[in-house]
Amino acid sequence: MTRPIVMLAAALIVAALVVGPVAAQAPAAPKPGQCAVPADLIASDPTLPGLAKRFHDRQPVVIVAIGGASTAGVAAGGPANAYPQRLQEALARLHPGVAITVINKGVPRQTTREMIARFSADVLAAKPNLVIWETGTVDAVRSAEIDDFATALGDGISALRAGGAAVMLVNMQYNPSLASVIDFGPYLDALDRAADLDDVYLFDRYQIMRYWSDSGRFNLVDVPKDKQAALAGEIYRCLGETMAGALDRAAR
Repeated sequence: MTRPIVMLAAALIVAALVVGPVAAQAPAAPKPGQCAVPADLIASDPTLPGLAKRFHDRQPVVIVAIGGASTAGVAAGGPANAYPQRLQEALARLHPGVAITVINKGVPRQTTREMIARFSADVLAAKPNLVIWETGTVDAVRSAEIDDFATALGDGISALRAGGAAVMLVNMQYNPSLASVIDFGPYLDALDRAADLDDVYLFDRYQIMRYWSDSGRFNLVDVPKDKQAALAGEIYRCLGETMAGALDRAAR
């Protein structure tokens, strides 16, 4: 990718994925069926037996979400409207009586390696039962070497497991405006391979959001500036709801 294209891609990332910061807004509840996705987009393997046992025994569950701007909820005004908060709310409804804490450790504009450097202090110190690791966007924008990216994924998964946590990977957001300027394909493939090789759950956010866009559930193109924060909040709510359902299914 040439430097002008990289600069354009970075600008589009800011405009389409990490708009803000803006004033926090509470998004409206999803319309019936708005968050639905085809069953084949919600993987059933691998399972999460440790999480299943904690839910069954009504033991406290600690989840740490580490990632970039979308994890931090920048586009929707901050962590209160980000998908980790919506995930906590949805899991609490699915498992009443279980103390569920989702800790948001999203920091914008970090590569996979830069996130790994934060694992000890920001992730493992909380002694999580599950780590949700959202990564790949910045690596793709910066055209990181695929082999280096893949190696970093493997190193990160190993570090998290050595710290006693189960791992769920989350791939990039989908936006049709970016498809022609950023080649996410190799990075999506690397995430798929890492999940397969390490028997890790992959939440396919890219294809889920693509489905919502293609089916008309969410219009991601030419969104007026004054509507962007509300749209981001709605999408994050649906991601949290969908992720909760996926985790619940994997933990059965």
